[in-house]
Amino acid sequence: MKGRKTFTLIGLFVLAVLVLGQTTSTTVTIIHTANIYGNVLPFNYFTNTYEPKGLVQIYSYVAQLRQKSSDLLLVDTGNLLYGSPFGDYFVENDTIENPVVTLFNQIGYDVFVPGTFELTLENQKFEKTLKSLKAYVLASNLVNKFGFVKNYYVKVFRNGLKVATVGVVPPYGNLASADYINTIKSVIQRLKSEVQPDVIILATSGGITYDPVSGKQISIQSGLNIGDILIKEFGKDVDIFLFGNQTIVYTNMNKQNKVFSIPGSEGASVNQIDISFSQTGGNWKISKVAAQNVKLEKLKPVENVVNWAQQFETYVEKWLDTPVIRSNVTIGFNKYMAILEDTLVTEIVNKSIIDYTKSHTGIWNVFNPSFGGFIEGDVTRRDLYALVGRTTTVKTLQLTGRQVKEIIVKSLNMLSFKDGKVVFEKSLVSSPWIYDLFENFEYEVVINKKELRRIQFMGKVVNDDDVFVVSVPSVRTYGQNGIISGVVLREFEIPVQKILFSQVKKILPEGLLDTKEDNNRVSLVQLTYTVQPGDTLARIAYRLGIATSDEDLPWAIVELMTLNPIIKNPNLIRPGWEIVYYKKYLDLIPPLKELFEAR
Repeated sequence: MKGRKTFTLIGLFVLAVLVLGQTTSTTVTIIHTANIYGNVLPFNYFTNTYEPKGLVQIYSYVAQLRQKSSDLLLVDTGNLLYGSPFGDYFVENDTIENPVVTLFNQIGYDVFVPGTFELTLENQKFEKTLKSLKAYVLASNLVNKFGFVKNYYVKVFRNGLKVATVGVVPPYGNLASADYINTIKSVIQRLKSEVQPDVIILATSGGITYDPVSGKQISIQSGLNIGDILIKEFGKDVDIFLFGNQTIVYTNMNKQNKVFSIPGSEGASVNQIDISFSQTGGNWKISKVAAQNVKLEKLKPVENVVNWAQQFETYVEKWLDTPVIRSNVTIGFNKYMAILEDTLVTEIVNKSIIDYTKSHTGIWNVFNPSFGGFIEGDVTRRDLYALVGRTTTVKTLQLTGRQVKEIIVKSLNMLSFKDGKVVFEKSLVSSPWIYDLFENFEYEVVINKKELRRIQFMGKVVNDDDVFVVSVPSVRTYGQNGIISGVVLREFEIPVQKILFSQVKKILPEGLLDTKEDNNRVSLVQLTYTVQPGDTLARIAYRLGIATSDEDLPWAIVELMTLNPIIKNPNLIRPGWEIVYYKKYLDLIPPLKELFEAR
């Protein structure tokens, strides 16, 4: 009897060892979004065309994932509520249901980290709107001011696996505290001691200045880019870093399999992070990590969700058709012409921003490539949205004269002149905002020489060590060909269209658009002329169109002599000399429509 008991105990012990030694596996999928900007329907209000983006697309993608697995964690890192016409309307008119909030809740997000757009809301609206979210609102450096905002959230999956998400926002506005490092340290220590999560995610609505893997600078230094500090301080404790605020797409992992994610904007894509775990002896360990950006352009949206969202479209359309200003003239617009010559259409935006930010000068180039211009009569919200082109905020930078010149010349590298035509780099066709257009500087560029010929500010030549306050679209301070020189003085985290709506009447007398552009920038082409027998300098000046009247002639002769040091005496030129001169590209033949092309 005693031997049988001993055998039974040994058997149970062996069985327990076998059970504990078994390896099981599971996979958790994290979906990361940011900068949705209030986009719900798959529609682009700026271009008035269908575009597969927004919460409807995200809903449809998540619904597909849930059919395969329930082990999902959905995190959004801010700028959810507005930034598009649809979102802007429902933030301003909060007496009716906000479909952005409703659909966000229907998707089943677990975590929301407020973005800078949310942080600019007045306290009452901030609390009312974010309280209506079913997701956990996380921001360690806000938790003492709003009871519903938490430090962290732990999701326990059906197999007992625990994923903890800690949230933090950049110190912007009146709601956020700058002392977030010590708070996060104590939160992570508490998590490790009390919860012992298998994965720790640090989610922030802040951006990054440097590529976390290569170390290359990808953005201008900014107080909103707290991601670099977070990586440095918590790289050992955190498995996944989720960022926001910037509209670039970034997914990468370092050698330690730490994941870094920025998912783009407007709900056009999501970042999907799949983490595979193995469990041996009761402990889960990460066995494999995969991160990818998933574009939603080929996804068919769920029809009944589209139909539900479209019922709110009537409110938005009526609001968009409300007049803002009037135009006494019809103004055409062409994206190539806007790059090459000053135009009133972009000028009114630039001057509105300069006035709002109290800058010396400004860059504006974030216009809609499909914009056709203004027709005489009422100019509506819809027209101004269409002009703006895409959602961006504004920064003011301190730039030296040298840095301004470098930015102008850098843009010229995207243009060339061949066979009498201006040739544009292909990237400019759909993304004109990577070519920088300055207002309030008077300057001339030479396309075929890629040179800045002349630049002045308020009638004075710009020197390299002069210092200027320059308003710049935030979208230009990172990403492709980004402006990463200069010092950020101030960040205005509201969409540009809001600035335009509030300022355009101030810069236009009585809200009437009937003035002409100031022609502060001119695109030139350098050409040569071979002196013929019998030519005089005066005759050449007239023939080349440098002088158009007797009054212009003295200036034209001085211009030619300045450009051509070989001419010592205006009355002595020799046949065969190559004379250099400049022409505005608009004055060239063939006709205007044949003057440029995209490469």
